[in-house]
Amino acid sequence: MKKSLLILLFTCFSAAYLSAKVVNPVDTSKQYSIKLANTDLKNGNVKFLLRGGIVSTYVKGQEIFEKKYGIAYRDFGCVMPLNISLEDYNKVVASFMDKKYGKGWRTEVRKDIQGI
Repeated sequence: MKKSLLILLFTCFSAAYLSAKVVNPVDTSKQYSIKLANTDLKNGNVKFLLRGGIVSTYVKGQEIFEKKYGIAYRDFGCVMPLNISLEDYNKVVASFMDKKYGKGWRTEVRKDIQGI
């Protein structure tokens, strides 16, 4: 009886261990970032995310781009949230911009936007 119970427990734990998926934090942040970008776009909150330094970086004329295209730059400075992938978020926003304005905006956007 004990032997049968041990074999059953071993089989159950082995099956559970082998069927468990390893969650890659990069994949999780990618999925979250894509979902967040789509939600922001749906709510009219169009923005590009930036990784800056200790002090946020201002590029002369960026407010002209923001006003022209109805988009904002969100600079996180040197403290980035761990669950957001800038590249994946910005790819979704860039795709939206391409569909809405064509590719011309790409010559006017800040050059430090990652993912576009």
